Amino acid sequence: MNSLDTLGYCKRLEAVGVPRDQAEVHAQVLTEVMNQVVTKDDLKEFEVRLKEWVTLYVKEQIAELKADMLKWFFAGLIAQTSLIIAVLRYLPQ
Repeated sequence: MNSLDTLGYCKRLEAVGVPRDQAEVHAQVLTEVMNQVVTKDDLKEFEVRLKEWVTLYVKEQIAELKADMLKWFFAGLIAQTSLIIAVLRYLPQ
């Protein structure tokens, strides 16, 4: 989180002729804005969380795809075996 020396900021504004009330409002508004700014630490934390999420999601998707591929492989194997048996059965001997 960003930090701001509001007292020092107000004094610097007052030193150049800004009335105290306005200087205080400037400091308050600047503090609010700085609290909404993304920092490097925020981005680093987001990057770590995103990598974790992607890793979990990809692993889950790969597991689902493996299961689907096995289902289709065995279904095709059974269909192919059935076709070969049917062809061999009805061929003239």
